[in-house]
Amino acid sequence: MKTSTRAMKAKRSDAAIWRVIQGDVVLLIPEEATLHALTGCGSRIWELMEGEIALSEIVDRICAEYDVEPERARREVVEFIHKLVAMNLAQVIPEEGAAGGG
Repeated sequence: MKTSTRAMKAKRSDAAIWRVIQGDVVLLIPEEATLHALTGCGSRIWELMEGEIALSEIVDRICAEYDVEPERARREVVEFIHKLVAMNLAQVIPEEGAAGGG
């Protein structure tokens, strides 16, 4: 399944409590009693997910900050965010006013 980064936004789960510790993001989901750690680029993606942010903007920022090709960045950002969603750490929502056919 190919996911368009132009029509989707990501946001952190409101249930997650998190802190940056020595450059890594440590997340706690109290309701599930689970603890997760994000390192490297994963930490940066989490930090970029302040409020709602377009997946395409995350990809653009990762390309600007890391030495990575845009297609690889898109693929890996989408994969990572889907993992966050599966762990109840994030949500992916359609952008308001996103037109079909793109």
